[in-house]
Amino acid sequence: MRIAIFTDTYKPQINGVVTSIEIFRKELEKKGHKVFIFAPMLPGENKRLKRVFRFNSVTYPFQREHRLVFPYSRILNKFDRLKIDIIHSQTPFSMGLLAAYLSKKYKIPLVHTYHTLFTEYLHYIKLEGEVFKNVVKWASKRYCNLCDLIIVPSAKILEELKEYGVASPIEIIPTGIESIDTSLLVKADALKEQYNIPTNRRLLCFVGRLGKEKNIEFLINAMPSILISVKNTQLIIVGDGPEKIPLQKLAKKLQIQDNITFTGYVDRKIVFSIVRMSDIFIFASTTETQGLVLIEAMSMRTPVVAVDAMGVSDVLQGNYGGILTPDNVSKFSDKIVDLLQNPVLLEQKSEEATHRADEWSAENMTEKLLKCYNSIIISH
Repeated sequence: MRIAIFTDTYKPQINGVVTSIEIFRKELEKKGHKVFIFAPMLPGENKRLKRVFRFNSVTYPFQREHRLVFPYSRILNKFDRLKIDIIHSQTPFSMGLLAAYLSKKYKIPLVHTYHTLFTEYLHYIKLEGEVFKNVVKWASKRYCNLCDLIIVPSAKILEELKEYGVASPIEIIPTGIESIDTSLLVKADALKEQYNIPTNRRLLCFVGRLGKEKNIEFLINAMPSILISVKNTQLIIVGDGPEKIPLQKLAKKLQIQDNITFTGYVDRKIVFSIVRMSDIFIFASTTETQGLVLIEAMSMRTPVVAVDAMGVSDVLQGNYGGILTPDNVSKFSDKIVDLLQNPVLLEQKSEEATHRADEWSAENMTEKLLKCYNSIIISH
């Protein structure tokens, strides 16, 4: 099969959409399929990647790590020569609209993955309130109804799109996780030395973009009460983003800056190494469509404590592999303390985490995706 993926974000950018694209791309190519990526040209990205076609782009003014893509290129004159069987858009913006245009022009089936709950990101463009939320819902419905199939990562997103009025068929296919060779990970002692973390610390970690939507302020506000019960606790925050400085200021204001480590962006091997050495992975975002990072944490045998919301509740259904809590700092802190002070329960949740992660393998999810592709191609 020859698959064209259209996206407004791609390597070397680091985010959940790029991770999902890459995981599925690798698995599809392992199975002998050809994947063509149509993505923005990025500063400093001189490396020519096989079957990746770049389009001119400029910095997005409200989120400087993102790009506005110009969906015009001489590449498109040769698009029909690629003999594409299916088009899969990952974003509904410039490249998503281009995908819809090419789908109609060449009569190729169009699949779209609805990765992001855009109504929760309006604060980045200074447009908040019900009116603007309704505009986003209308635009999402309009785009999704151009597609032959919509992929969503969780049941709650499926329900959300149905409420918007999306009539296209919808399938739930989360992004699977790649198997990691733990023998290649960095040893805990070396990491603690690198980040100046005392050897006797109990470790909590978070991995993700440091943006408002990730609710990291909640995690930091939980730390003082955790420290009352477990004084040697350290929170490691892995990632970068626009909220980094405000979060550092909050830690200082609460006088817990010595118990919080900000690593910035790090190599994926280091990310998994930090997660692997941590006692608990903690998460408070209420806008996740999937929570892939939770599955990745559990694949490292690290249980999760997370606020019960959106896609997160699918991952930790029945509190298997971790604990779901209400959106309440005090109750969240209490569950973390319970795990840190109860080694038997912590071991049980670690064991469960491993089993839950096995269910979400990239290979299994790619098989589901291929069945959808084949079904749409036959019926188109």
